[in-house]
Amino acid sequence: MTKLVIPIMLGCFLVVLVALFFDESRELEVTRHRFGPEKGSTRWRIAQVSDLHLLGKAEVEAKTVQVLNQEPLDLLVLTGDIVTHRERMADLGLFLQRLPGGTQKIAILGNWEYWAGINPRDLRAYYARHGVTLLVNESMVVGGEAGRELLVVGLDDARGGRPDWERAVADHPEWEGPMLILAHNPLTLHVIPAKVHQKAQRLMLAGHTHGGQIVVFGLHARREYPCLSGWCNGLVMPLYVSRGIGTSVIPLRLNARPELPLFEWRW
Repeated sequence: MTKLVIPIMLGCFLVVLVALFFDESRELEVTRHRFGPEKGSTRWRIAQVSDLHLLGKAEVEAKTVQVLNQEPLDLLVLTGDIVTHRERMADLGLFLQRLPGGTQKIAILGNWEYWAGINPRDLRAYYARHGVTLLVNESMVVGGEAGRELLVVGLDDARGGRPDWERAVADHPEWEGPMLILAHNPLTLHVIPAKVHQKAQRLMLAGHTHGGQIVVFGLHARREYPCLSGWCNGLVMPLYVSRGIGTSVIPLRLNARPELPLFEWRW
């Protein structure tokens, strides 16, 4: 047993060194993306906050709020794993209060909201008190003006819940206009019917992967996902996977900086 003490101590020391010198969990990267025709007359400016794993006092959370309040946004979407402990609900309220007041906000569930034992109905009411609409296999039309309407579809999480496309679009079965699909897990793409993939003006936003969170020499623990982060090429439907903002299990990021994606969608 004593022979293992030195290797264990060296291993712990190396982990601490990595955390001190190479950790990227505070280095928020704001990425900007344009989608649709360059000369489109209608414009939606959308921000995606994903995988916040709220701590309440994290530096990266403050940076996120600061950027969001500086940007001219039409829509802010929260794509799951925002609050991952029931004890953090008060911190969630404080975070939501600091978000830009004049921006429409829509949220969906991630696996951690389920694993934390947070009742979706209670969370829906809590979000509503702070001006956020929670969609769980539901959809809603945003934009009020003719030619500017956008259907936002919020799918349930693939691990903690049960994504149901038919239920999600039950109130808008014949929608032919622009459609923004929100799903925490990018693998939820497979529950969307092929006829939807093939239509124009469709965009899906997801998170969950953390961009691998800890990536060493190209190796990571998220190998089941064909697209780890960014625009997923080779798919019929445009899909963007955010690296997210917080950390899960291990409070460390390597070669996968926190990301706040901002989109300008024109049609």
